[in-house]
Amino acid sequence: MARECIGLRARYLGRLVTRIYDDALRPLGLTAAQLSLLGAIEGLAPASATQVGERLDLEKSTLSRNLRLLSDRGWVRVLQPERGRHRLLELTPAGRRLLVRAMPAWQEAQASVRRRLGQATAEALQGLRPGQERG
Repeated sequence: MARECIGLRARYLGRLVTRIYDDALRPLGLTAAQLSLLGAIEGLAPASATQVGERLDLEKSTLSRNLRLLSDRGWVRVLQPERGRHRLLELTPAGRRLLVRAMPAWQEAQASVRRRLGQATAEALQGLRPGQERG
């Protein structure tokens, strides 16, 4: 079973890919998970934590823990809305600068992963979207 298990191989692939991105981003004091959060917040801004969690398919506790870290580092600001219950998130100027500075490292990691996986596999993975299998 272990030789044929797609689930086992997918978990290995996830760890391998994460390690490549984390290694590239480490000099910036950033992880792949944190970069994903910064990118999602910037892309949705202003966005609620719920929207970001849904976009990235993250559990609430994981999202809260990571948002707190990004906020503590001064990269994300939590806005209190004038109306409604949902707090909104946006990148601070420092968060935006970090996102820009991270692009070359991300591009390097992206190219490394593409080389390792091959073009066909990379394209197949591009078709996957967080949360698409639910519902």
